Amino acid sequence: MTVTDDFTLIRSIQAGDHQAFESLVRRYQRQVANLIYVTMGGRDDAEDIAQEVFIRVYRSLPKFKFDASFFSWLYRITMNLCIDEMRKRKIRRVLSLDYLTEGTLEKSRKSKDYTMASDSVLTEEKRQVIQSALQRLTPEHREVLVLREYQDLSYNEIAETLGLRLEAVKSRIFRARMELKNFLSDYFEERT
Repeated sequence: MTVTDDFTLIRSIQAGDHQAFESLVRRYQRQVANLIYVTMGGRDDAEDIAQEVFIRVYRSLPKFKFDASFFSWLYRITMNLCIDEMRKRKIRRVLSLDYLTEGTLEKSRKSKDYTMASDSVLTEEKRQVIQSALQRLTPEHREVLVLREYQDLSYNEIAETLGLRLEAVKSRIFRARMELKNFLSDYFEERT
C-alpha cells in the first residue's frame, strides 16, 4: 500500500467510482478498528466508531488535498472521533492496551505448534504484567509505541501522522522503550 495507490483510489472516488471507496475501506478497516480499540478499549466501540470514521471519510474525500498521506489524514479523523466519543462518555484514559497484549499473545500462539498447560498460565501472567506496565506509560509514549510496534509505521510516518519532528518521534520511542523495560525488569529478572 503506497501513497500513490491511495491517491489513485481517492481520485477515482472523487470521480464517482464507488468500488474504489470499497477498496480503500478494505485496505484500512483493520488499522482503523485497531486504533479505535487501542484508544477506546472495546470491540463494540471499534465497530461503531469505525463505521462513523468511514462515513466521515466518504463525505470529506471531495475536499482531500493530496498534501499529506491518506493514512495521516485518516488517523486524524479516527482520533478526533475517539476523542469526541470519550468526551461524551467522560472517559479519562487515552489508551487501553488490551489490544497490544492480545496481539503479542496471538503472535506467540502462532509461533508455537504445541503449548503445555503451564505455558498458558505463564502466558496469561506475562500478558497481565505487560499490560500493567504499558498502562503506566505516558499517553505520548503509548501512542508512539502503538504506532511503531503494532501498526508497523516507520518513524517518518509516525512523525507525519502525529505532526511531530522526526527527532521527537525517535526520542519518544526510545524513552517509551526504556520506560517499559524499566517497568518490566523486575518481573523478567525473577523469571531468569
